[in-house]
Amino acid sequence: MTTRINSGHHHAVRSGGRWIRLAGFPLGLLVTAALGACDAGSAGDDAPATGSASPPSSGAEPSARADEAALAAYRGMWQAYAKAGLTANPQEPELGRYATDQALATLTAGLTKLRKDGQVIKGEYESAPRVVSASPSTGPVTVSVQDCLDTTGFLTYEAATGDLVNDTPGGNRAVRATVVRDDGVWKVSSFGAQAVGTC
Repeated sequence: MTTRINSGHHHAVRSGGRWIRLAGFPLGLLVTAALGACDAGSAGDDAPATGSASPPSSGAEPSARADEAALAAYRGMWQAYAKAGLTANPQEPELGRYATDQALATLTAGLTKLRKDGQVIKGEYESAPRVVSASPSTGPVTVSVQDCLDTTGFLTYEAATGDLVNDTPGGNRAVRATVVRDDGVWKVSSFGAQAVGTC
């Protein structure tokens, strides 16, 4: 199933498929801030799910449900950023719904810079996130997500004129994100984006 959202152009999300196509964003603005900031380990790691043997707290989610919720939060974060990028709005309410801590700070910093420079973002990127670890193994509260983000189609434009700012091709970047469960709500707390060609 494909969901399309109108906001100047389409954001196409394919449920149950490998790729999610969303409005593009200037990932280059985020790489410096995010590089190495993800506390889940390097993007190249592919560790199995691990965790302590302690019993889950009351109301803990089964692992499969936690994985699904963490991936939904990760996808939601980029959807919110894509929406905010159309107007370079660092105050977009949806950002705080899906991101917190370092992740939220990095995204809002990128949007703030765009607005200061009088620029917006359009285009598409492709995302293929998957869960690579969860802790604890029973009733996880922290999930590590690995992604290969294709930024080939992202474009930055002058807000006032619509002129293209940067048409330098992007490429596939390895991304690692940490998603945490806080008061029953899953949010991305940190992420790290690697250079083009890392996945």
